[in-house]
Amino acid sequence: MSDDGGDRVRRTGSPALRTLRSYRDFRLLWTGSAMAVMAERCSGMAFTLLVLWDTRSASAAGLVGFAGLLPALLVQLPAGVLVDRLNRRRVMMTCVVVRMVAVATVAVSLVGDTVWVWHIATVAFVQSSMTVFYQLSERAMVRSVVPPSQLGVAMATNEARSRAVNFVGHPMSGAMFGLSAWLPFMSSVGLYLLSLITIVRLRGEEDPPPGPGRKRRRMRADIAVGLRWVWDRAFFRMALLIIAGSNLVFQGLVLTVAVVVREDGGAAGTVGLIMASGGMGGLLGALAGGWLNQRLAMRQIMITAHVAWALVMPAAVFFRQPVALGVLFFITSHIGAAVTVSGMSYQVRITPNDMQGRVGSVVMLLVSGASSLGALGTGFLVEAVGTRHALVVVSMVMVVLALVAAVVFTRPGAALEDRQEGASPPQPAPVAPADGAAADPLTNLELRRIDG
Repeated sequence: MSDDGGDRVRRTGSPALRTLRSYRDFRLLWTGSAMAVMAERCSGMAFTLLVLWDTRSASAAGLVGFAGLLPALLVQLPAGVLVDRLNRRRVMMTCVVVRMVAVATVAVSLVGDTVWVWHIATVAFVQSSMTVFYQLSERAMVRSVVPPSQLGVAMATNEARSRAVNFVGHPMSGAMFGLSAWLPFMSSVGLYLLSLITIVRLRGEEDPPPGPGRKRRRMRADIAVGLRWVWDRAFFRMALLIIAGSNLVFQGLVLTVAVVVREDGGAAGTVGLIMASGGMGGLLGALAGGWLNQRLAMRQIMITAHVAWALVMPAAVFFRQPVALGVLFFITSHIGAAVTVSGMSYQVRITPNDMQGRVGSVVMLLVSGASSLGALGTGFLVEAVGTRHALVVVSMVMVVLALVAAVVFTRPGAALEDRQEGASPPQPAPVAPADGAAADPLTNLELRRIDG
């Protein structure tokens, strides 16, 4: 074990058990990403509050939400290819700069007391597009800065970070918005700047080669490889489709609850407090995710989570008080974070290193892309039938998803598929050396298997 700040691990034998804090590059990656996530949470929630309180139009708020989530549908797949081709650290730095400039334009326009829905929607789209690239790059880099034995803990730590930021960022955004509409956007600009300064210090990795004996393929062919890799794993594919449906439901729940608070005369800060309750539940769920992942198979986690969601979500139909809604978000987010930790660890573990970007993009397309449709559809649904009936609809959809999960993951052969897919990872080399050497290459056998 070298003594250069704890970043090198012997490539032979088992590395000694150490805390994640002993890995310098993981600390920098975690810290820089925490500030970037906080910046996005502050401005992302403020987009919805700004449009909803300025126009009093649920459909306009839904349109902005749709624009912010649309990159999950349009950008994911090409982003995954580019993340596998480019230097991931430089991709992250570029994303931070673009987001910082885009959000700054909103702050400047608000200083002049000007609000255009098309402008807010455009900035939301740009920020979310860069976030897609950033998240794929960050998740792929985790394997380069921690040893395989620490991968699950690292993923749980990252998810706990995001949930903790939700807990702090949402009420902070609501409170700042209550003081001045431009304040959360200027705060985001400052946080993006701090994130950039941190990521610049990250050693990262060298530019990835196209692969031994291979020429770089066209983007369409690379996308097809990622899609085929996911499609060939039936258990994994079904889990992703069911989670996509639940994400659509939760996006509808978030927007509907914001409208409920406004209808009942609540302040924008109340929405932030409700979201903060969900952030606290998510934080605790993320911390429990590693424990849960060690004791239950993925199919058991999927069934348990969706049945629990189906049981608690109808409470929103009958209880409109902010405290009750906060408790509901605490419970649902607690479950969701545990599922996310298990799912991320599962995906990163079974995916070859040079396909992390492409496979991650397919996963995000399925599980998050549906959220954009949820935001757009819910805005019009609320205006058409009202908040109470909209909540009835989303609750019924969750009940259907729970039934599908129970049928799919208890069918004959589901247990065998779970074990087979979860036990087939090509293991990476422990950690890239401190001088920035490239992450572990796959063996020729693995490359042939990936390329068909």
